[in-house]
Amino acid sequence: MSFRKPWITLLLAFLSVPGSPGDPGIRPAHAQDATRTEAAGARGPTPGPTAEEKTILGLDEAFVQAYNNGDAKALAALFAEDAEVVEDDGSHYRGRALVAKSLAETFEANKGAKIAFDVESIRFLTPDAAKEEGRSIVTPVKGPAVSRLYTVLYVRREGRWLIADVREERDPSVPPHERLEELSWLIGDWLDEGDDAVVRVNCRWSEDGNFLIRSFTVKHQGKPALSIIQRIGWDPLAKQLRSWEFDSEGGFGEGRWTRDGDRWIVKHAAVQPEGSTASATNIMTRERPDLVRWVSTDRIVDGRRESDGATYTLVRVPSSPGPKVDDKKATSESPDAPRSPR
Repeated sequence: MSFRKPWITLLLAFLSVPGSPGDPGIRPAHAQDATRTEAAGARGPTPGPTAEEKTILGLDEAFVQAYNNGDAKALAALFAEDAEVVEDDGSHYRGRALVAKSLAETFEANKGAKIAFDVESIRFLTPDAAKEEGRSIVTPVKGPAVSRLYTVLYVRREGRWLIADVREERDPSVPPHERLEELSWLIGDWLDEGDDAVVRVNCRWSEDGNFLIRSFTVKHQGKPALSIIQRIGWDPLAKQLRSWEFDSEGGFGEGRWTRDGDRWIVKHAAVQPEGSTASATNIMTRERPDLVRWVSTDRIVDGRRESDGATYTLVRVPSSPGPKVDDKKATSESPDAPRSPR
C-alpha cells in the first residue's frame, strides 16, 4: 500500500513520550544514623556513631537544611574550593563556583524539591579524610521521587571538614514499575486525526506492572490499515527507558530515550516486513495533561532521507462516564474497586 511508508515514519514519533521536568541536581547524602563498618556482623547491640561520625552527620544535616531551603550559597559553602561532582547522568563539575552555579540552576528549575537520605557507612581513611556511602532520595513538588546511590569524600582542611568529591549512580534496587511511574499519565485513550488517516492509542499497565503496554490502530480513508503493539520498559544494562514494537504486517522496531530537561529525545529504528529500514529522532514535549506535541527529525525510510520538521499532536480522549456505583458496595473486594497493577 502506497501510504504505508509515510505512516511508518509518522508512527516512529508516536511510539515515544515526553517525561517529567528536569532532574533535581546534586544529591550528596544524609541520614538519621550511621552504621559503623567495623560493627557489621558483630553480636549484641550496634554501637552508636562515634564523635568523628557525628561530625560528618552534622555536615549532612547542614546540607539537608540548605538544600530543602533552596539556599545554593549556603550549600556551596559546604564544598571545598577544588571540589568535584560527577552525577549519575555523567554531568561533571569541578570547583566550588561551578557547583554553586549548578545548584542555583537546580533550585530555579525545581522549586520546593526536598531531599532525604540513608547513610549506609562512614569510614575514616585518615584522620583528615572520611568516605561516606548511602542512598539519596529527592522528591520534587510534582512527580515521583528519585533515588540514587552516592559516595562522598570529606576532607579536613585548616580544621574544617568540607565536601571534596561526590559520585552518584542510579539506584539498581528501584523496581521497573517505579521507573515507569512518571509515564503513568499515558494510561487511557489518545487520538490523532489527519486529513486521510486516524490513529487511536490505548495505554495500560501490564499484568505484572513492570511495563506500559500501548496498542495503536491506524485507519486510512476510513479503512483499517495497520495495528501496533508496544511495550515500554526499563533497560537495566543501558540504564535508560526503551520501547519495543511489533506491527500487524510483520514489522518491528525499538526506541531509546534520553531526557533533556523537560523533553525526551528518542532515537528510534524499525525494520519493515520486506526488510527495508526506517529511523528517526523524535523530540517530545507534553504541553498539557491532554496534549502531546512532538517534532520528528533525521527521518530516513528505506535509505532515503525524508523532510524534517514534521510536527504532530496526540490528544487525550475523555473517558466515557461509567455506570453509577454504590459507594457503600465499592470496597477493596469489589471487582469495580480501583486496584494497584502490582
